[in-house]
Amino acid sequence: MAIDFKNVLETLKNGVKDLAEKNLKDFIASATADGQAIITDLQDDLETWTQQLANGEISKDDFTFLVLGQKELIEMIALKQAGLAQIAADRFKNDVFNLITNTIVGLIP
Repeated sequence: MAIDFKNVLETLKNGVKDLAEKNLKDFIASATADGQAIITDLQDDLETWTQQLANGEISKDDFTFLVLGQKELIEMIALKQAGLAQIAADRFKNDVFNLITNTIVGLIP
């Protein structure tokens, strides 16, 4: 199954902006920057894992495990610099990772 990964990336980046606007009104720019940085940092892996998922080489659970396994390696630098509490930054980071997994897993029948 062919996946238009550029479209997936655009959808994810727009989703990050929507999350920031919805959940962190006072930190939209910082949250958007951090969320989009996560997607950029994971782009190569996401593309590989998405194609593997689409080809049936890995399961949806495997995909989710691989993505969520990266969560601890990513820091929310812009949000920390903007003074957002660590708990709120972690919550937003979790939301971004859930957005990634739900969006991509939702594309695969």
